[in-house]
Amino acid sequence: MDMIGTLVRLADLGVTGVKVTYDGSGDSGAIEEIIYTMQKLDEDEEAAFDEIEEIYAWEKDSLRLMDLDSGIASDIDSFVEDALLQNIEDWWNNEGGSGSVCIIIPSGKYKIFNNIRITHIENYVHEGSLIDKTL
Repeated sequence: MDMIGTLVRLADLGVTGVKVTYDGSGDSGAIEEIIYTMQKLDEDEEAAFDEIEEIYAWEKDSLRLMDLDSGIASDIDSFVEDALLQNIEDWWNNEGGSGSVCIIIPSGKYKIFNNIRITHIENYVHEGSLIDKTL
């Protein structure tokens, strides 16, 4: 996959940042949404990642990459799932997890905010005598 070409195409369209959200549990997971911004991002990289992370799909004016260019959206979906999310903490099995991948355009720098769900088990032992309990 030509990710450099994809980044250039996104920049040509005026995209400055992309946020890919994902969710999973049981034994499967999937990309949920790919949204983007055309706003000028902060020059400080960490601040730019924070700005992208604060874009939410449920906002009425959120921009969906699928609506802008379905081919690019498909390329981003495949690349993120295959090249980025397969080699991090397990977010798709058992209790699962969720997160987002924030990408700065055109540099292609990314930051993954991965959240995994872990069930903690506490063990207790209780002893006694049935006879004592009946008295």
